[in-house]
Amino acid sequence: MPGNRALRRFEPASDEVTPWYVRAAVPGRDVILRGGTAALAAAALVVAGCGGERQDANEKDATYRVSVVGAEFPARQQLAEETEMRIVVKNVDDRTIPNLAATIEAAGEGTETVAFGMLTDQPGVSSRSRPVWVVDDGPLSGDTAYANTWALGPLEPGDEQTFSWRVAAVVPGRYDVTYRLAGGLGGEAKVEQADGKPAAGRFTVDISRKPRQARIAADGTIVREPAR
Repeated sequence: MPGNRALRRFEPASDEVTPWYVRAAVPGRDVILRGGTAALAAAALVVAGCGGERQDANEKDATYRVSVVGAEFPARQQLAEETEMRIVVKNVDDRTIPNLAATIEAAGEGTETVAFGMLTDQPGVSSRSRPVWVVDDGPLSGDTAYANTWALGPLEPGDEQTFSWRVAAVVPGRYDVTYRLAGGLGGEAKVEQADGKPAAGRFTVDISRKPRQARIAADGTIVREPAR
């Protein structure tokens, strides 16, 4: 694979850890729960601290307008190489979005697998979900009960929020990674672009079979070279 990496810009999308499923945080499909049990998921919906407010509390049925200011993920990657997916969202509505959320789906598998993952056809396995990328760091304080959804809290009119994931590829091949935005975790608060199109996008990524090479320069620094 060529060594130079191009950043794939925002492109509008077209119109099992365990068998515990709930309504999708971002409307469209069922999602698997982070941690594997319904009880744990219910607990995760509550903000840390005794008697904390649920993450989907006070969510109303409404649609808010947003602008995806930027969305990028390297189109060419190597095994074990750390890369960043970054999505910047601006509230262009005149109302506060209750809880801006993003759901990540990889390899065309929808939300039946963890974020940045795929489903395996291997028989006799307890979980068909397998990672394509390992997530080193997700959006700060953005974890939710859902295994592929992160939420960053309320977004005031005119303000921006940035979703950022540091990931490392562990399976070679070509994959489509999609993201969908929502205004909350309960499925009632929705977001769309100013022109009425879905607030969603897609990246196509080629992961080389050869890991990125590294060497120590004369000054002692580590120089990483593209796979040949």
